[in-house]
Amino acid sequence: MLNFSREKLMFGLILFGFGLLIAKAFYVQVVQSSFLESEANKRQIRTLEVAAPRGQILDRHGELLALSTPVASVWVDPRTLVNHPQAIEELARVLNLSQQQLTRRIQANPNRRFLYIERSILPDLAKQIEALRLPGVNIQAEFKRYYPTADIAAHILGYTNIDDIGQDGVELIYENWLKGQPGRQQIIKDLEGRVVKFVNNLADAQPGQALQLSIDKDIQFFVHRALKEVMTKHQARGASAVILDAKTGEILALVNQPGYNPNNRNQLQGEAIRNRAISELIEPGSTIKPFVVAKALDLGLIQADEVINTSPGYIRVQGHMISDAVNYGRLTIGEVIQKSSNVATANIVRRMSAEQQWRFYSDLGFSQDLGLFLPGEQLGRLRHHREWQLIDQVSSSFGYGFSTNVMQLAQAYLVFANQGNLPPVSLIKRDAPPEMKSVLSAQAVEQTLQMMETVTHQGGTGTEARIEGYRVAGKTGTVLKAGVGGYQEATYRAMFVGLVPASRPDMVMAIMVDEPSRGVYGGGSVAAPVFQEVMRHALRLRNVDPDGAL
Repeated sequence: MLNFSREKLMFGLILFGFGLLIAKAFYVQVVQSSFLESEANKRQIRTLEVAAPRGQILDRHGELLALSTPVASVWVDPRTLVNHPQAIEELARVLNLSQQQLTRRIQANPNRRFLYIERSILPDLAKQIEALRLPGVNIQAEFKRYYPTADIAAHILGYTNIDDIGQDGVELIYENWLKGQPGRQQIIKDLEGRVVKFVNNLADAQPGQALQLSIDKDIQFFVHRALKEVMTKHQARGASAVILDAKTGEILALVNQPGYNPNNRNQLQGEAIRNRAISELIEPGSTIKPFVVAKALDLGLIQADEVINTSPGYIRVQGHMISDAVNYGRLTIGEVIQKSSNVATANIVRRMSAEQQWRFYSDLGFSQDLGLFLPGEQLGRLRHHREWQLIDQVSSSFGYGFSTNVMQLAQAYLVFANQGNLPPVSLIKRDAPPEMKSVLSAQAVEQTLQMMETVTHQGGTGTEARIEGYRVAGKTGTVLKAGVGGYQEATYRAMFVGLVPASRPDMVMAIMVDEPSRGVYGGGSVAAPVFQEVMRHALRLRNVDPDGAL
């Protein structure tokens, strides 16, 4: 009887145990299934960000200037990897790293869950590492910016950082346009942090938008080559050049020397990355004289056939000596520009009021924002006319006493290509003609442009800018550099600004060479040949018909 009771008790206990197991299974698999699945997912399902490429940057003809290429980065979970010395050894071997140094890096961060080991590796190497399935080792697909033109267009394009974010130039100012929108994927990871399954695509990666610039890649190349040559030939400290479409204000080329290759991160520092064409302030020197003559003609203060006596080759203004290279004697207005007479220009400018001259310079864009938003732009300094004395007005008529940059100077010369109207400059290719500001009368511009042609004729200061078959109008400039305590002796900037063809201007080019140091320093000898060298190629590239050199 006792044995029977024991058997019934044991059987009952077994049934009760099975009942508990069934109840527990029901509770876990039915009642708590959603909760437990959610908790498991929190520990295993991860959201992975999928990199998106930046938009391409193109020149005006659709040629590539910048694109994104796929690369990858290796990152680790130190908390996991620190317990797998064999995986550390294998990773160091594949990446060609010191095993000891890699071990020390990981051991120094035992509680971190994310640590970059190598950035921007080639996709093939990334696949090789991924195939090893090392615990705590992860591959992150990324993109790296590549610039096919290397240093040729560096100061326009700028560069991105290691995370592919724009840091300078077009890359920076159009960051929001160029950057892509990352995608998102759900994945499952095992306990060692390895991806074991793709779950769901939450959002596709959206590439950035393409950007078409006004730059002509081929013209940019010829400017780049010419500036490197002039730097070597004259052992100059620096040089800048800008070419504008004479009718639209589009920037066809912008080059500075010294330069840098944005594909090489070791070069992204120092003076090389400065965009001198907009960031270096210069006194424009004699390149400003055609504007003074044009404004005086416009106001009726001089006549095109007037003769001005410059004897004895110098004048005094408020105790300051204003002189010419030689005593030119009597000069026509055209010869004032051709010979670049300071004395004659000083006599002309004193016929207009300081306010008229100051307002005209402002209308030309001097000391005004270019509207390009490029980093480092310096607006220049043009003191208000109320602060001027007579010597300030006179000295500014031949380009001293106020500062500008090469781009502003090039833009100002656009008035000579547009019957006295001034278009804004642009780095983006234009689909329609821009709105222009009226600055001078068409008659005054036409008269002055004819005078500027004589600068490149025999007896002018810019004969080395002549191009066979084309009429060239322009102006040379040679200025002493200002330093601490005044102007530096025998330290010059050589300049030339020109338009071609003069009969129907297609392009404007401004060149500045800083501190040529081999005994030749004049704008006509140093900068004008750069104009000639570049423009003969640019005219061919743009299929501009000759207009017959005089």
